Amino acid sequence: MASYFQMGHDTENLVGEEGLGTYAGIILSPVNRTPEELGKDIATFRGKGDFDIVLDPQLYFPRSDRGELRKHPHFASDFDTADLSSANWWKEHTSILAQYALGLGVTSVATPAFIPRIWDDGFYSLCAELSSALMGNLAGKDVKVLTSVVIGTSDLTHKDKPSRIASILSNKPSDGYYVVFVSDIDPRREIADEDVLFGMLCLIRELRASGLPVLVSHCSSDMILFKYAEAEHCATGKFFNLRRFTKSRYEEPAGGGGQLPYSFEHSLLAFLRQADLLRLQRDGHASMLSNSHSRNCWSEKIQESLRENPEEPWLRLGWRQYLAWFAEAEKDLSGEREKATAWLKSAEENWLALEDDSILLDEPRNNGAWVRPWRQSLIRLKKSTI
Repeated sequence: MASYFQMGHDTENLVGEEGLGTYAGIILSPVNRTPEELGKDIATFRGKGDFDIVLDPQLYFPRSDRGELRKHPHFASDFDTADLSSANWWKEHTSILAQYALGLGVTSVATPAFIPRIWDDGFYSLCAELSSALMGNLAGKDVKVLTSVVIGTSDLTHKDKPSRIASILSNKPSDGYYVVFVSDIDPRREIADEDVLFGMLCLIRELRASGLPVLVSHCSSDMILFKYAEAEHCATGKFFNLRRFTKSRYEEPAGGGGQLPYSFEHSLLAFLRQADLLRLQRDGHASMLSNSHSRNCWSEKIQESLRENPEEPWLRLGWRQYLAWFAEAEKDLSGEREKATAWLKSAEENWLALEDDSILLDEPRNNGAWVRPWRQSLIRLKKSTI
């Protein structure tokens, strides 16, 4: 029950950083590293701690953003022309993936998954078959198999879809589930559709009902919702395009989620720009800054930078401040998931206080409007279990 690093472009150096010691796992990115580089990274990670190192095959990435993926042995030369709905085609390739995972020395491997034309039962039946095949390939080996659950978030609003998916997947052996939610909103924006959120949470809850752990990938502050739904682990990365798997992520500037520094503030459950940090300090709301899990060694360095060198860029400090918040908040919720409801209630009250005081943040959509549907989705989930 701990957080995982979602590796991306130039993120390996964060493993073992000050204030980030509570991360228990690492999700590798073949898209960003060659096989040789991945092998070196794993050796480096092993020297820094006892991590659960997960190989995500990343076959669900679109053609436009495959990077180094084609150089890895599990990426078939005919991947773009083959009939991916054929279990027979996958038989050979799951064996190759298993051998690659063993050669790298990872502790976990997610099953291969792709984005289908239709999110139907047949697709999830295939996912279950691939899990069974990979389990067979790795029988007797000390490598866990995680069944990849790649799903379009809007599809989860269909009645009984979460329970049907979980039922199909739980019919085959697995050591756990690796969930990749695919959405169509900007990586910087919070999901604010109550029906979509409810469907996502129901899926996590139904998968957990099988008794197996659930690892949710590409999380942002919505991690607190997933923990409420009893996700065992949640993963995040330093860039915004590692905190949400969405089509618009490929429109981001090269190297990841842009170059504007943000600090994450627990009291608002929001990312704030420098101008907003200064605005809250100036207008009598400094108590909302560096609050609870947002207070860490990196938030202190950000405040020091703003005081002494206001023109000095602090992008790297912002990444680390957020990652430290994520790990500590995830750890806290692992023991008491009901804290999520209290955090959301407090955040909404703080946003209302800012509105009453006519304080507007720089980004028009950074207004806390997502907090109410987040609260509604948790209430709805709780009532659905009674």
